[in-house]
Amino acid sequence: MLLPVAALAVLVQTSAEELVFRGYFQSQLAARFNSPLVWMLIPSAIFGLLHYDPDTWGNGAIWPVLWAFMFGLCAADLVARSGTLSAAIALHFVNNLYPLVFAAFPDNLSGFALFHLPWTSEEMLEQNPMLLTDFLFVLCNWLMVRLVLRR
Repeated sequence: MLLPVAALAVLVQTSAEELVFRGYFQSQLAARFNSPLVWMLIPSAIFGLLHYDPDTWGNGAIWPVLWAFMFGLCAADLVARSGTLSAAIALHFVNNLYPLVFAAFPDNLSGFALFHLPWTSEEMLEQNPMLLTDFLFVLCNWLMVRLVLRR
């Protein structure tokens, strides 16, 4: 029964992040610097650093930071290619919907989840390649959106 509310909450969360990082930071830096290295890397690095949480991830807290940095680069690329935030918001929404609404870690942001994974977030980094699998899913989605944008 809460699925529509949860999906709306995730849409608001992802839209807000995209508005700040790609809509504001990236566009402001792009207006001042010609190099994509500046206006893609800086917002993505800040986005990644804000995902640093050693209380949740333990000794492997750097991996979600690197993952979020790479995700930020994918989203920045979509905004640069499309000229709009829509593709980045859609990518971010699809990316966050599954771990927040369908199957979440029992120790982290699991309030709306239909199912809880059988391991904690810290155990996942130590024993399970889920972060790599999740990033491959993001890369496939990013490439799919890029193909659609090219047409």
